[in-house]
Amino acid sequence: MNVTFEEKDALNALLTIELNPEDYQPKVDAELKKYRGKASVPGFRPGKAPMGVIKKMVGKAMLVDEINKLASATLFKHLEDNKIDVLGQPLASEEEQEEMDFDNPENFVFKFDLGLAPKFDFNISDKDKVTRYNITVPADEVEKEVDNNQRRFGTMTEIETSEGEQDTVKGMLTELDKDGKNPQEGGVEGKETTVLLEMVKHKPTQKKLIGKKVGDVVKVDIFKFFNDNEKVLSSTVGLPAEGVKDLNKHFNLEITEVKRFEKAEVNQALFDQVLGAGAVSNEDEFKAKLAENIEQYYNSEAENQLDHTISHLIIEKHEMELPDAFLKRWLVKSYPDTYNAENIDEMYSRESAQLKRQLISEKVISQYKLEVTQEDINQVSIGYTAQMLRQYGMNNPDLETIRYFEEKNKEDQNYLRRIGDIAIDRKVTDQVKSLVSIKEKKISMEDFYKLIEKHNAEHNH
Repeated sequence: MNVTFEEKDALNALLTIELNPEDYQPKVDAELKKYRGKASVPGFRPGKAPMGVIKKMVGKAMLVDEINKLASATLFKHLEDNKIDVLGQPLASEEEQEEMDFDNPENFVFKFDLGLAPKFDFNISDKDKVTRYNITVPADEVEKEVDNNQRRFGTMTEIETSEGEQDTVKGMLTELDKDGKNPQEGGVEGKETTVLLEMVKHKPTQKKLIGKKVGDVVKVDIFKFFNDNEKVLSSTVGLPAEGVKDLNKHFNLEITEVKRFEKAEVNQALFDQVLGAGAVSNEDEFKAKLAENIEQYYNSEAENQLDHTISHLIIEKHEMELPDAFLKRWLVKSYPDTYNAENIDEMYSRESAQLKRQLISEKVISQYKLEVTQEDINQVSIGYTAQMLRQYGMNNPDLETIRYFEEKNKEDQNYLRRIGDIAIDRKVTDQVKSLVSIKEKKISMEDFYKLIEKHNAEHNH
């Protein structure tokens, strides 16, 4: 057996493995003997068929199998023993691999293309300066949050007559002819719609809908009724977008329901709905808890922005090249359902960015001997599950509820991998935070989000 390693350049290499008969034949013979002992061949007693018959039956298949297994084992042992850091998986060389002649076994030569991981130094220190923003929350933010929750837990009640912008009318739409007098033959008919009056921006049309009750029929300009939003109009009347322009503008709306939205009262029922049963017992406590939650939220937003800045810094400070051609080929070969010759160039930019971040993370973990403990993973999992529950409308889930859903989530292997990745990323980010110089800066809430929008526009987030 002979193994040679040849660097083509800093990022690509060729590994050659030459197998001689003495390397593979003993294993092939042993497997053939084992097979013969179990084989049931017509005309021979079980296990007694001549070896020549066995070789004709399965000899070539066993040779191919054993040679491939030996070549693969030799390849990965050589990489491990010599600490050769590769990206992706080795691929049979397209240019140098010759066809194997398994009908005339002798020496077999395997040639593998390797994509090598780039060599680089970790390059972040206290000379790198980043900003942590302290967001100044407007004084009226608590009152806005109270109002938001009143609206969120408000109710719709039926009323006799619409009176203002906060009322909602439901009705059936019927298209009229061009004169606006009679139903259009073959036109739109009996299409149900519901509209909050304040959403009708054309004031004369909105005014037509005030003072109406069930059974009233109102003639409306359908385009002004839907604020010239062709997508909404198309969806409501059940026509493709290109067909909307052909509609007559006059429609009758026969009102079938009138409702009014009423905000929830600020009372114990609202406190319990927002914060959980018994969390607070009066309005002052309610507002204090909301203020606390708002502060925590904006602190979290500021910390997320700092983490995002750190993430960009990590990439910007470590420019590196990758074996792009090799990795594209490997992705197409390994994941044909996702990558192909038509999309690989477009999709590769995202994959390469993630790979670079992974390489830098591995460097940080190795250099600073970081370890992700089970406790780290548990904390991330609890926080991640709590965040998911909040997105589903549970603002303040109790720990027992969080743990219940967390245990259910852990049954999903994709969830566990995601949590592991987050825990590693957090460990690396925290380490980099401890190395850089962080400047604290006050900023208004409005200016903070303008900054985020500008950043997102510049980086196409």
